[in-house]
Amino acid sequence: MKWLLLNRRILLLWLLALSLPITLSAQKKSEELRKQEQEIQKKISSTKNLIEKTRSSQKNVLNQLQLVNNQIQYREELVSNINMQIQRINDDIKNTQNEILLLENNLGELKSEYAEMVRYAYKYRNTDYKLLYVFSSKSLYQAYKRVKYIQQFNEQLYSKAASITKKRVSLAEKIEYLKDQQLLQKQIKQQNEKERQAFLSDKNKQANIIQELKSNEQKLQTELKNQEAKKREIAAAIKKAIEREIAEEARKEREALAAKAKKEGTTAPTVSTEKAGYTITPEIKLASENFESNKGKLPWPVERGEITGKFGKHQHEIVKTATVENNGIDISTTKEAEVRAVFSGKVTSIIIIPGAGKVVMISHGSYRTVYSNLKEVFVKKGDVVSTKQKIGVLLADGNISQAHLEIWKITGDGLAKQNPEYWIYKN
Repeated sequence: MKWLLLNRRILLLWLLALSLPITLSAQKKSEELRKQEQEIQKKISSTKNLIEKTRSSQKNVLNQLQLVNNQIQYREELVSNINMQIQRINDDIKNTQNEILLLENNLGELKSEYAEMVRYAYKYRNTDYKLLYVFSSKSLYQAYKRVKYIQQFNEQLYSKAASITKKRVSLAEKIEYLKDQQLLQKQIKQQNEKERQAFLSDKNKQANIIQELKSNEQKLQTELKNQEAKKREIAAAIKKAIEREIAEEARKEREALAAKAKKEGTTAPTVSTEKAGYTITPEIKLASENFESNKGKLPWPVERGEITGKFGKHQHEIVKTATVENNGIDISTTKEAEVRAVFSGKVTSIIIIPGAGKVVMISHGSYRTVYSNLKEVFVKKGDVVSTKQKIGVLLADGNISQAHLEIWKITGDGLAKQNPEYWIYKN
């Protein structure tokens, strides 16, 4: 019977030990989810602020729509996160309830065993009896064993009492933890309902903006046409500037080779001024590799903001007959925000485009980062800049500003546009 009780106790303790890593793992996951929730809340707060600023300007209706779309996406992420937190808490509550049951069973058995030992100790509490028990031994060895048995019995009695106290404390802590988790569960469920209502409000806002844009579709088409024309003008200026830089590099290389040939009394090799003649020097190669190794980790060109213009060619969300083409990304941010370099490099061009502000181009080996829509520039051609160094201030666009970032790669075949979203870190 005692053997069965012992085995049962071992099994209960084993199950309790197994549940501990699960509880710790669940707590870690819950902490990660709460951290993610805080990050999403920051995005929602930032986007909400930008939406409020765009409301007062009819000029920014398209921006407002994209910001609301972003806000809806963040709300969906937040609701999903909260639901996962609720599931984690439910699992944690279930595990804690199982732990409490195991502790209660274990505590009950400890109490029974302790009571049995107390009864036995009371029955044989007479000191004379203990002495008689020792002195009646048939050998010295047996007497020694009986003394050790009495000592071990007393030690076990105290040990049982200490274990009961410890288990009671552990049980009380688990019960308190369970109460805390149940309260947290209630709070998060309330938050979930609040976010669900905010999500519905944003969807309604989105529908109103779309309706407003559709009612002025002709005006919107004209605006889009003008925007695309301005984009083409800027793109042509940027491309021309890069090609001019390539030609300049080829000229320098040609002059260096001619000087070397003259000194050696040989004929200098021909260096093409075409794109295919772009020479990858060791310095350019190293700078390119440094830039490439940071793909996906580059900082944003502005301290905070929301991507409201995606890279590439795609159909317009409202005017289905219109196609939007973007060589980079547009980031809506606070009015006249400062722009910073996304990586260390050398300023190779500063372009002024009437009606579109200034453009700064920075070289990173075979790569160029291009920063547009600048009202003011803090750098000049030839300056070496560091990562996150401020290079200018954005033009105002109503009550907000819009940063434009492009990344180009110079190859033997020409110029290759890069999607900046793949290069900057996930905000």
